[in-house]
Amino acid sequence: MAEEDSTHIPGERAETTTGRGLENNPTVRRGVVALAIIAFVGFALWSMRGQEKLADGVQPERVVIRQTSDFEPAKEPVQPVATPPETLLPTPGMPEQAGEDEKLLDAARRAPVIAYGGEKSPQPHPRDQGASTDASSTYVPLGNNQGGLGGQAENEDLRFNRMLTPTQLQGSRAGTLGNRDFIVAMGTSIPCVLETALSSDQAGFTSCVINRDVLSDNGRVVLMEKGTQVVGEYRGGLRRGQKRLFVLWNRAKTPTGVIITLASPATDALGRAGVDGDVDSHWWERFGSAILLSIVGDATSYANSQLQDSDIEADNTTSAGKQAATIAVEQSINIPPTLLKHQGELVSIFVARDLDFSSVYRLRVTEPRNRIYDRAVLGDFRQASTLVTK
Repeated sequence: MAEEDSTHIPGERAETTTGRGLENNPTVRRGVVALAIIAFVGFALWSMRGQEKLADGVQPERVVIRQTSDFEPAKEPVQPVATPPETLLPTPGMPEQAGEDEKLLDAARRAPVIAYGGEKSPQPHPRDQGASTDASSTYVPLGNNQGGLGGQAENEDLRFNRMLTPTQLQGSRAGTLGNRDFIVAMGTSIPCVLETALSSDQAGFTSCVINRDVLSDNGRVVLMEKGTQVVGEYRGGLRRGQKRLFVLWNRAKTPTGVIITLASPATDALGRAGVDGDVDSHWWERFGSAILLSIVGDATSYANSQLQDSDIEADNTTSAGKQAATIAVEQSINIPPTLLKHQGELVSIFVARDLDFSSVYRLRVTEPRNRIYDRAVLGDFRQASTLVTK
């Protein structure tokens, strides 16, 4: 202060030190900023509170219910006028629809809708192709239903009902063959020697002769003697790649005149169905035409090249030769193979059903001649073994 007083000229205006100290003081500045913020926040709170009071002060509108139409007295009931009864003529009755038609109509209503697009012709539904669904099956396709949630619920009910249905199992009851002395059981293999040769070019009949006695199921009685003739049939038309011919034996006739229906297939010695033999594939007949086509094509090409320099036109001739060779190949390439089975070869008959001879044979029990001699001369009274003959 002393320095400031010494430099101050008397009578001149000097700078006020009090005002300069307040402006340069940072504490004072902070206080002013804080007061301004507090004032702004308080003003904002006061404004929001005032708006809430205005909203609470609004009263709802009053709804007045009043009658919009004038009072009307009740109307008197109108008495109906009696009308004479009408005479109805009988109409011809329509015949009732058959139960099968009703089932088909019901199935058509419940069938899923199938839309086809982008195809030349619609593909048949798997149900139309013969793939019928078993009624006891528990599978119901849910994806094929186009009826929305209702259809899905219906399919769920159907599947649940099918799951509650038990599987129907048919039991098997054991039985007996009867008198085995008169039965040739199913599955018996009978060897037979061919009397006639076989050729698969045409269907026809054949015969064979049984070369040994055929015994009953218990092996005690001869039911078909050696020399029994068996007649059968076979179908022609062996397919390409096949090497066996199917033969069906129809009837057997014994030397004593007893006949019986066999209806059994022919097999080989190992039991394989059908009979084998020499297969002629007609190689030259089928591929000789192809070789002829190649030769004709080469010859026509050579002839055409020789005639190009001359004035003779042979295009029609060469094309006609090629067409003729092509037609010949098409007709001969489909020749089926031929199976040949010679007479005297051995085949087998697989008995496909039980053969019963009880209606034509009767049996009696005898003893061998040597047993009678032993009992009479040597005194051997042991129990004799019985022999069954016809």
